[in-house]
Amino acid sequence: MPHRARDRSRSAGGFQRGENQENSLQRSRPDQIRQGRAGNQEKLTTKRLMLKMIVSNLLPMAITEDANFQAFVKALKPTANIPDKSVMRSELLTVYEREKMAVRRSLASADDVVLTCELRLSRAEYSYLTVGCHVVDKNGKLKSYMLETTCLLSDQSAGNIINQLSAIMEAWGIKEKVHTVVTAGMPQLKKMKANWTHMPCFAYTLNMVFNDLLMCDDSLREVLTKCQEIVRFFKNDSEAEQKLREIQNQQRLQQEELIMYTGEGWLTLLHMLERLDKQYKAMPMVLNERGKTHFILIENDKKKIQNTISALIPLREATSTMKKEGFDTISVIIPLLKKLMDNLTEQAKTRNKVAAMLLSKCEHHFGKDNIPKLAPITALDPRFKNQLEDQNKRQAKDKIIKELSESAAGSASSALDLECLLSNYMAHEPLPEGGNPLAWWRFTGSRKFGEMSKLALKKLGIVSTAVPLDRAFSKADDRFCSLSSSQEPENINMILFLNSNWDTKP
Repeated sequence: MPHRARDRSRSAGGFQRGENQENSLQRSRPDQIRQGRAGNQEKLTTKRLMLKMIVSNLLPMAITEDANFQAFVKALKPTANIPDKSVMRSELLTVYEREKMAVRRSLASADDVVLTCELRLSRAEYSYLTVGCHVVDKNGKLKSYMLETTCLLSDQSAGNIINQLSAIMEAWGIKEKVHTVVTAGMPQLKKMKANWTHMPCFAYTLNMVFNDLLMCDDSLREVLTKCQEIVRFFKNDSEAEQKLREIQNQQRLQQEELIMYTGEGWLTLLHMLERLDKQYKAMPMVLNERGKTHFILIENDKKKIQNTISALIPLREATSTMKKEGFDTISVIIPLLKKLMDNLTEQAKTRNKVAAMLLSKCEHHFGKDNIPKLAPITALDPRFKNQLEDQNKRQAKDKIIKELSESAAGSASSALDLECLLSNYMAHEPLPEGGNPLAWWRFTGSRKFGEMSKLALKKLGIVSTAVPLDRAFSKADDRFCSLSSSQEPENINMILFLNSNWDTKP
């Protein structure tokens, strides 16, 4: 081949290789960009999932720097990039600010706001005030949000609590919208004057009823202590438990795990007594063999246990109609109390002394002061409006007419018009108990009884408990104690806020 041809050939080959290399580089750049984006997305996903784990389980931020946690993650994926505490703190703040804006937008469009608040104690013996809020949206759905958790240090005075509540209302721009505050306990607030109505938490009051029952009945308290000791014995002695199961098999008795009551409310106590009562038949033989004859129940003990179970079952049946997760309107309380007290009255007639005592305590705590407050709200619930007694119904009507007159001041509606409107509502077909009274008033009620709908939505937006029912009848959350002992107050506030308001599902 001539030199020129070879040169051209080499030149062409060199050009071709150069072109291929350039094309290869050009193709690799998008791949690198995509890989870079994928890496950033993986980091973002890792941070977000880590934050969801921390928030949903109320874990300390420093969990990401724990050596055992890091070793566990590395064992699953050696190349995993575990974000440190400062990175997670930044992610927490970012998500908190975003979700906080969403809650602000929801509250800005609300006409009326109800607050709930509870005191929570940390292991450092500091107290924290947790404040939530509840509004009815345009579709007649109750929306609940956590607003703030603030440290009170050791000052639980009424003045300090009201100052904190006022500051929180101001910060969220809802001070003029709040008309009711539902509190779990905090008796120091009852005599304080404020620009809102104070309502006690129904679940907290039920727990007070039960605690009063224990305080005034020494024999009942002794029997319950004995039951706790029996359960503790079988839980701590594996050989005794094995022998118990063998006897149960021989006698073809039902086997269930025993439940230990540690003072966290009447519902857990009921569960303990029911399990113990069902399985006790097989226990005396084991207690005799193990030298624990002082644990054996005498007939009076058994009778007291059965009476206690019978008296507490109506409480469980009554509260079973309430929402376990989330919040229920306060209008459910009068119908629920009527059902509860009627049941306890019938049991008292059969000489169940525990039921009679419980009835007396219910009448004391839910009596003259609370029913007049609740009657107008119950009357405005289309499910329960006909379940009021005549005297309460008359008082409720007078109160509703008065409030309607005040809100309609300056309008063409006369007192006679309002009375006619209320009478028409009361005569209207009631809503089935499974219906949503808020949605009914937002649509059907506003169309048929227009001037009453705003008042009804305002009143029915008041919730019955300061915390969701599934937490109200249990002991204080141990996870909160762990969180508060390992976090700064600002982090506690953000974590609890997201725990309630953010979707933490993976």
